[in-house]
Amino acid sequence: MRVPAVGPPLHDVTARKVHQWAMVVLVAMAFLAQGVAAAALLALAGAVMMVGRFWWPADVFRQLTWRLLEPAGLLPRKEVHEDHATRRVARVLGGGAWLASAALILLGAPVAAWVIAFAIGVMVVLDAAADFCVLCFVLALVRR
Repeated sequence: MRVPAVGPPLHDVTARKVHQWAMVVLVAMAFLAQGVAAAALLALAGAVMMVGRFWWPADVFRQLTWRLLEPAGLLPRKEVHEDHATRRVARVLGGGAWLASAALILLGAPVAAWVIAFAIGVMVVLDAAADFCVLCFVLALVRR
């Protein structure tokens, strides 16, 4: 008889990592592009994060991973036990921040836009590279 695992459910972190690195690339491309093109790329990143959180088909990078990269054997599926609740909130907040950054660029406030965009970008890189969820950490401190 198989004993059920104790703890958070299993989740595929490969798709999350592909999604996160894709978001970082979009934001870097936006910074290089500047202007209206930058706003469009930031808006795309924000929309993929926010809409994809609530409607899976909108997260084109996770879909790419699940439908092409993993089945073709290009990326191995890696499932780990983790609590996704806080990461889901972080994803919505980050997507909203990137959408706000896009709006700020269009409104002529690029410095504020890039401060916000880079802050979120650093948090995404920390999670993608080191599995360090900043919001998870802050909430854990608050709960103490």
